[in-house]
Amino acid sequence: MSHAQSNPDYNIVVDVDDDEPTLEFQDFATATAQPGRMTTGGSSAPPPYQPPAGAEPGTSAHSVWAAEYWAQYFNVDSQDVVQRTYLAVVPKDSFLDVYNANPDLWGTFWIPTSVIFAMFVTASLSQGIAEALAGSQHAYDFTMLTFAVFTIYTYVLVVGALVYGSTKYFGSHPGLMECFSVYGYGMAVWIPVSVLCVLPFNWFRWAMVALGFASSGFFIMRSVNQIVSRSNGSLHKAIIPLLLVAHALLVVVFKFKFFSYSVSS
Repeated sequence: MSHAQSNPDYNIVVDVDDDEPTLEFQDFATATAQPGRMTTGGSSAPPPYQPPAGAEPGTSAHSVWAAEYWAQYFNVDSQDVVQRTYLAVVPKDSFLDVYNANPDLWGTFWIPTSVIFAMFVTASLSQGIAEALAGSQHAYDFTMLTFAVFTIYTYVLVVGALVYGSTKYFGSHPGLMECFSVYGYGMAVWIPVSVLCVLPFNWFRWAMVALGFASSGFFIMRSVNQIVSRSNGSLHKAIIPLLLVAHALLVVVFKFKFFSYSVSS
């Protein structure tokens, strides 16, 4: 279509193409959200685990055998570890929301290690007090230390790996370090429980063990449930009770191996 304007001195012709495409508007409300960001619609499940840049094998400039690869998991200070330990002992807020912002292996390793030595030292001290009151001579049982190392490390690594494998199989998008951290930090409550169980009152020791089971069990089950909820299946209906039974068995071992001693001769 053409329009013409006349002027005493010149003419202007404007050519308008009728076939020119029209302006379209796009509705961004239904656009796909980027991974790791909250959306206002659809599923309310937590976002998949996002490892630090280069953390996954094949995505980093450093090999998994290089120190630089693992250094990213120790990029935390004492305040970070204390905050995460507090969330594990008093699980009122989401531990994974804080942990996944900057994953670490510092607390994941040192907390179980501290629990091992705390249980050995306090159990040896309590047994020594009990034998002294009974008039017996005390001898340190270093097999108890070996047993603690085997039991605690096996529980953290094996059960953590099983949680990772099972949740990954069912599409929950877990992180291996994330699963290890849940069980590593989940041991934190047993440090104060070990110290308090030095007191020679069996009813009190039972109460402390029950409190430790409730605190650590709730923390682990809540964190695993958060991982499981990333998938649309019903995996949690099977895995949560099984993990709770495994945790209860560990606590029973703790009670009768490290928190059982008497003052009778």
